[in-house]
Amino acid sequence: MAAVFKTRADARPGATLDRLAICVSAACLAQCLLLPVLVVVTPLMSVGFLGEEAFHLFLLAVIVPLSILAFGLGYRLHRNRSMLVPGGMGLGLVATAAVLEATVLHGLTAAVLTSLGGVLLIAGHWLNLRQRRRVCTTPQS
Repeated sequence: MAAVFKTRADARPGATLDRLAICVSAACLAQCLLLPVLVVVTPLMSVGFLGEEAFHLFLLAVIVPLSILAFGLGYRLHRNRSMLVPGGMGLGLVATAAVLEATVLHGLTAAVLTSLGGVLLIAGHWLNLRQRRRVCTTPQS
């Protein structure tokens, strides 16, 4: 994570949002991947807050506005839509899994959708960061 937060003199303020969104998405992905292992090893973990729908909805409430703001500011700067495909798909998958987890989706299906969505979100924010850096390092004529 330290490499994500490296700062550059020419970094734009919105790039921090992408870095933060990558970290939040990575934490979400780690939680989704590690929780099933911990649940198998330690049945008490499923009783805790990390296994509850409320925790996933909380993460969703952080991820969605943060990602939309980061993608919006990035697009305004570099005008490249390439990050919107994985980012939008990732947001859609994460939101679908979080909202339908308790009612429609099986736990494993929700975990797979959330993990795939997290990977796509990270890819979208990474592309956004790359485009920001390209704009910041391109000599102005």
